[in-house]
Amino acid sequence: MATPAHRTDRPFVESWRRRKSAAFDLRDNSTARGTTRFDLWGTPVEIYGNANFSIYSAQTCNAKCRFCVEELRPASRGRQLAAQKIVEADDGRYFAALAATLDALGPLRPTISITGGEPSIDPRLPAILTLCARYASPRRSLTTNGSGLMQVRDGRRVIDHIVDAGIDHLNISRAHVDHDANARLMVFREGLDLGQLREVVAIARAGGVRVRLSCVLIAGAVESLDDIRAYLAFARSIGVDNVIFRQLMKPDDENMLHNFVIAFSRRRGVRLEALLDALGASTDFVFQRQIVGYYYYVEVWKHGDIDVVFEEADLAQLERTKRTMPGVIHELIFHPNARLASTWQPWDGVLGPPPADAGAR
Repeated sequence: MATPAHRTDRPFVESWRRRKSAAFDLRDNSTARGTTRFDLWGTPVEIYGNANFSIYSAQTCNAKCRFCVEELRPASRGRQLAAQKIVEADDGRYFAALAATLDALGPLRPTISITGGEPSIDPRLPAILTLCARYASPRRSLTTNGSGLMQVRDGRRVIDHIVDAGIDHLNISRAHVDHDANARLMVFREGLDLGQLREVVAIARAGGVRVRLSCVLIAGAVESLDDIRAYLAFARSIGVDNVIFRQLMKPDDENMLHNFVIAFSRRRGVRLEALLDALGASTDFVFQRQIVGYYYYVEVWKHGDIDVVFEEADLAQLERTKRTMPGVIHELIFHPNARLASTWQPWDGVLGPPPADAGAR
């Protein structure tokens, strides 16, 4: 394999690409290089230094992507999504718990991510954005299929709420540059057409929000370097300078529940490693850096003026890493049931808030 050309002082580490998240070392190559001891509602906890706080929208997604991560996460733990997604229906209790959680995590200043479900069509989104804007954070992001961004909610378009709330990164999932092909892969017709997508990007950029397109690698859709180049040309044409390509997430084979997402991943998944090896021999991609996470591996490249990110994640490795680091909290997820947990399963690693902070329940 050709060694990637790069412009940074961060050398490429071959073994990280081969071992991926199994190469994670808290002290040596993690982004935080350590943990933080913290008092959470009177309980001492140890949290990864770069832990992210995710707000998981209760809004059911209006797509039925065959590669849906929301479906895959519980399936990897042997559960159906419907069996674990319990929603706190009372707005008062929900927002009291969210405010209490943001207050408690305030001294950590975590990055904040809003995800789903589908947050862009969530009636609670404007209030969630307003509440989050009150708290200091090094980065705020929102991930969406884009379908609700031009809808009017509480008197303004959703994209305007996002801009006004100071969201730094707007991640829009799009599996293919062609509108119809994208609709077939994501199994929905509500996606933004080209004109709407271009308008959303322009509004976001004018308001200081950076848009990223997120594309999964799928055989028969985007699977080769030429496909990636075509996707990047599309991104450039609509004013986007940040794209992420993801390998379909690996489930935990020992515990998984077989469903349509698992079957699709097995049938049409594309190995990222082979594409990354091919990049080393290319002249139009320039290596920037690697990121080794506790269950994910990332490489960042440049293609002209576009930041190109490649990511793969392994849910079995997530469980293995947790077993080697007992007691360490890597993620913070505020679930639709208005509870904070350290995993994407609301029944696992529940942290709070206490009833007094969350309001009468």
